[in-house]
Amino acid sequence: MTAGDAPLGWDTTAAADAYRDPDMRLAEKLIFPAVLQRLGRSPGPDRLVLDVGCGTGAIAAQLVGGGEWTVQALDRSADMLDTARADRWHPRVSYRLFDGRTVPWLAYDSVDGAVCGLVYCTDPDDDRLAALTAEIHRVLRPGAPYLLADLNPATTGVAFSTLRHGEPGAGYADGTVPTPLRRRDGTTMTSVTHYRSLDRYRSFLTEAGFPLPRRGPAQAPRRRSRAGRPGGDQDRALHDLDDARLRERGGARNPLSTARCVHARGHVT
Repeated sequence: MTAGDAPLGWDTTAAADAYRDPDMRLAEKLIFPAVLQRLGRSPGPDRLVLDVGCGTGAIAAQLVGGGEWTVQALDRSADMLDTARADRWHPRVSYRLFDGRTVPWLAYDSVDGAVCGLVYCTDPDDDRLAALTAEIHRVLRPGAPYLLADLNPATTGVAFSTLRHGEPGAGYADGTVPTPLRRRDGTTMTSVTHYRSLDRYRSFLTEAGFPLPRRGPAQAPRRRSRAGRPGGDQDRALHDLDDARLRERGGARNPLSTARCVHARGHVT
């Protein structure tokens, strides 16, 4: 991530400050509804879901606001967690620092669901991600879902309203990819994300013991009249840009790819 010309690591105070007010329109359109819908099981205060790599708490807030889950929200960045506690405190969310690999305080088969949003793409360490995926498998109850949402490697270089994962026309192997992100005030920051092929994502999951996942289909939003679109002229233009991109190639250009795995003897949906 950069602020001006200075590169920032995700676990720094400056990064947490820079990420405090991102433009969340794509997440609001694509990730949040998918998370609430595809977790599947009836929520309740006795049902525990993990928000793994919670950052500033955006997904955790959705889970308790729309789904009424009890949430343990985990992150490797103490500064991100401080921001989450300040901006998105809730009595059913406990924010906790962890090492990105293990959750030793949780017993086998003790968790009713897990969500991991835009985490794998920010971590360059394959060994850490493999350990994390295996640990999520360990703590999930049989039949409990793991929902993984990340940047879609099939859309590098495609500009959306709030992000562009990689440079237009560039090809990438596994490795670092610059990703400009838009803030709500219209300024941008650039994060250093990490490109991995879909096969690499599948291997993380299957090597941890999950069945082979099937990605959720890209869902283009229904067209609305211009009068019904949000905000002013700039917001409507950004909304139209996303609509157009999502409809290209039959919806194959969704910038955010979602996979839902069901633990152990369950099935993939």
